[in-house]
Amino acid sequence: MAKIIEVSQLSFSYPEEDGNPSSPALHDVSLDIEEGEFLAILGHNGCGKSTLAKHFNGLLKAESGSVKVMNMDASEEQNLLEIRRNVGMVFQNPDNQLIATVVDEDVAFALENLGVPYPEMVQRVDEALELVGMTKYRHHAPHRLSGGQKQRVAIAGVLAMRPRCIVLDEPTAMLDPQGRREVMKTIRRLNREQGITVVLITHYMDEAVQADRVVVMGEGEIILDGTPREVFQNVGLLHSLSLDVPQTAELMFALRQEDIKVPIAVLSVEECLEVLEKMLGGAKK
Repeated sequence: MAKIIEVSQLSFSYPEEDGNPSSPALHDVSLDIEEGEFLAILGHNGCGKSTLAKHFNGLLKAESGSVKVMNMDASEEQNLLEIRRNVGMVFQNPDNQLIATVVDEDVAFALENLGVPYPEMVQRVDEALELVGMTKYRHHAPHRLSGGQKQRVAIAGVLAMRPRCIVLDEPTAMLDPQGRREVMKTIRRLNREQGITVVLITHYMDEAVQADRVVVMGEGEIILDGTPREVFQNVGLLHSLSLDVPQTAELMFALRQEDIKVPIAVLSVEECLEVLEKMLGGAKK
């Protein structure tokens, strides 16, 4: 499968107020993301995950190492417009991305700035709102929508650009459980049905387990990289990084601590019930 983003030995430091570099926010990070992949990035606050994501569409420029998007060097100014058309960013607070007073005007905002012809603009807005399930709200005022609906409109604004990859930086952090479910359902559908590459930065383990692959960061470096089942076997390591694990894996870990032989990487309630039923059935015998 083709690589859409290639990060090689990337290092980056934010400048201090006196102009001197601070300790590295990223240190020698290498990461390849394949087209059509759903990647979740985990890590405690300040670990470098958002800094890494901002390199994916050229919001930040590598201090050393390289970032290539669709074989284009993200450090070269002439590539940035094309890169940003293909790698869209959605941030934590949807209110910061909503500009217009009507939903469909907001979705069309970036297209207007690019000079997209009106008939094509209308078609793209229609498609984007349909993809996120917000067509019936097209004439509503964004500020009157729920948090989950606002975030879906923000995603639609990115989708109207027809990107090949969407990077979402904690898009559900400010939402209630219903809003989180709405946004995650949208993200999964875009990935599974539209083939859009998704990079999701999250603190929620139940969101991370839905990804194809999970990367765990700590102190500006990649600590773990694998499938959700592979990553969440490392309960002790994740705890040492101040990270939670899925509740089902937490339960299995606690049972293992009591010398009860159960698998650790149990990621769903259904799988957990199956393991417990087998364990209790065996105990009765």
